[in-house]
Amino acid sequence: MPKSKHDLLNRLFHHHSKELLAFAGWRVGDFAAEDLVQETYLRFLQHPEPASISNPRAYLYKVVANLGFDHHRKENVRGKYTTETDEVEPDDLISPLPGPEALMEGELLLRNCLAALKTLPEVYRHVFFLNRIDGLTHLEIADALKLPQRTVERYCAKALAHCFTHTMRSQG
Repeated sequence: MPKSKHDLLNRLFHHHSKELLAFAGWRVGDFAAEDLVQETYLRFLQHPEPASISNPRAYLYKVVANLGFDHHRKENVRGKYTTETDEVEPDDLISPLPGPEALMEGELLLRNCLAALKTLPEVYRHVFFLNRIDGLTHLEIADALKLPQRTVERYCAKALAHCFTHTMRSQG
């Protein structure tokens, strides 16, 4: 950072930080005011040529005001999706997605089930897939394959039991 930019920032901070803090506190409350003022000075540092700003004090006030508007917009959005009783810290939130261990276990279980199904007769496997993958009822499968409904139920039960015992043997 050039020496003149550093000097300008120090001078502005020394002369205007208290009044900017009061202004920000009036706009967003004391709790968020310091963050707003800090962000204002960071934005000033990011300006490509801060020495070209004709009225740095007015510039700082404008940035605080804009950040205050942004702050209120964010608070309004948060208010729509939370209630006052929702005092959950972001670190305390639990993801609805399974963790890596659960994903690996699920993948292993799926592989074992598919391997078990490959050892079944084709008709058992076909009926099982129609029921579990395609979502057809036992009656719909029976009508489509011209089989008694009780036979379809038995094939599905045997396929499921076969998957279960094969998977248990693989894990044990």
